[in-house]
Amino acid sequence: MKKLILIAVVGLLFFSCSSKWEYKTVTVKGEEQESSAKFKANTFDVSDEALNLFGKDGWELVSIYEKTETVHPNFGNDQYVNGIQPNVRTSEINFVFKRKK
Repeated sequence: MKKLILIAVVGLLFFSCSSKWEYKTVTVKGEEQESSAKFKANTFDVSDEALNLFGKDGWELVSIYEKTETVHPNFGNDQYVNGIQPNVRTSEINFVFKRKK
């Protein structure tokens, strides 16, 4: 009985370790908000329905990361934003999915 259980456990471990995965990265680019300020933030439109479509196809969300961009230079004269001001913003959000092959 112990041998049978041991064989079953080893078989399950071998099967789970030999799984092959495929990955997909989905990029959502930001859209600049209308604003009178010099610094304009980006908005991102990601709906639950869009993410659920990946889930229906067997994709599992494993990570999210962002990419940033410099919005304006900061050279210290009147033409540019000077002082302690934010000058970077998120330009895109990347969703990383995986599923078994």
